[in-house]
Amino acid sequence: MIDDAGLSGLVILTRNSMTELRRDGNQIVAGSGVFLPHLSKFAAREGFSGFEFLIGIPGTVGGALAMNAGLTVFRPREMVSIVQSFDVVNQDGSIETLTMNDIHSGYRHTDLLDEKRFVLQVRFRLDDEGDPDEIRRNTFDHLAERKRKQPLDKPTAGSTFKSPPGSKGAGWYIEQAGLKGFQIGGARVSPVHANWIENLGNATAADVRQLMEHIQQTVQNHSAIKLEPEIITLS
Repeated sequence: MIDDAGLSGLVILTRNSMTELRRDGNQIVAGSGVFLPHLSKFAAREGFSGFEFLIGIPGTVGGALAMNAGLTVFRPREMVSIVQSFDVVNQDGSIETLTMNDIHSGYRHTDLLDEKRFVLQVRFRLDDEGDPDEIRRNTFDHLAERKRKQPLDKPTAGSTFKSPPGSKGAGWYIEQAGLKGFQIGGARVSPVHANWIENLGNATAADVRQLMEHIQQTVQNHSAIKLEPEIITLS
């Protein structure tokens, strides 16, 4: 999320310029701006499973790798589990090819974020070959399940808070605190899934930030659980 005051400096919109997506032997090569659902559908057409979990994640390849995007429900999987190698630009301007062994990753985090490296493109392993029609069916079954439980038809930034330790997700705690549908300005806790904040059309970054802070305080008062943001704010 970008602060309402904007950013001082260069902003690169990868989804308009870094969108190469192709098969190269036993791997898929994707530019950092490739939309994750496009990657999921492409892998299905090529006859490879393992990418179904990306179909409903509203993000791009570069950002998803940097934060290790994934799912903790349905069929849990993380971005780093399918990456073979990737190219980055370092702060000194040098370009380097890395594998997952070269970085540290965890739940919704890699040290690419800490070191402020810019992801250029990613190469994905193709391990699980199968019937393209069956994989496509599984992919769209997965999407239908996500649409039933998450507000994929609304403008959001995806999951708002990381899942706290234990068997309950952040959305469960937010719902138990009675916050489903709670609204500040143009930002609303989704009535479909409480861990998603919907933009009703006129939400500002301040609206979202204030709503997140209200959620954190209310959940802590109600359940003694401190929710950690999954959304990163840039200012």
